[in-house]
Amino acid sequence: MNGRRSGVPGAPHRICLPWGGMELLAHLLTTDPAAPRLTVYNETTGARLDFSAQTLDNWAAKVGNMLLEELDLESGSAIVLDLPVSWQAAAIVLGALAADVRWSLGPEEDADVVFTSPSSYANWENWSADVVLVTDDPFGRGVVETGGSLPGGAIDFGPTVRFYGDQFYGPAPALVDVVATSAPPERVLSTGWTTAEGLVRAVLEPLSAGGSAVVVSGLVDAGRLDAIAKAEKVTVRL
Repeated sequence: MNGRRSGVPGAPHRICLPWGGMELLAHLLTTDPAAPRLTVYNETTGARLDFSAQTLDNWAAKVGNMLLEELDLESGSAIVLDLPVSWQAAAIVLGALAADVRWSLGPEEDADVVFTSPSSYANWENWSADVVLVTDDPFGRGVVETGGSLPGGAIDFGPTVRFYGDQFYGPAPALVDVVATSAPPERVLSTGWTTAEGLVRAVLEPLSAGGSAVVVSGLVDAGRLDAIAKAEKVTVRL
């Protein structure tokens, strides 16, 4: 396995895209970097957000840099996500893939870092490693920025990750190599995930196939899902 990757400009990566994109989403960045690739509805708050390949690449780079530099992780380190369905969870997974960091949605004894919500912090406050708190703010604001208090020792994801650059200079793998799929490019609608396999099916496989994902969280009835599917021009529903 590779050691800790350099954050120094000029470190090698396999494809040099003109706008600084990395290998992870290169197949999307070189075709249509501005098209919506992840659309997230939060029916509890009424928020709807679109993320292009370029935006996802930027977020994955920021998270990857944070994992390696802020949290001092290395290739093969492990993180746990104890988060609700959200774009932040998807971005953290993409960043972990870029940095070659293992991720899971359940307890993992050898995990080095846990990403969790402020409401679930009590479940992890005695964790032996770093705890990163991630709010459900649609704009990615942190705990303090949304009026909360940051527990001692916890890391506030929003303002911390924004500090890091949106270019990743490590040798990130290509998503098409990490998440193999023979599916055609589709616009895939889901109501989120409860397992790592569910997140892969809902987000990573559509992106790997050159398609896009529409994720709806919160209470939603069949009629509302039908309306979203029609409005978003969905071609596959999970």
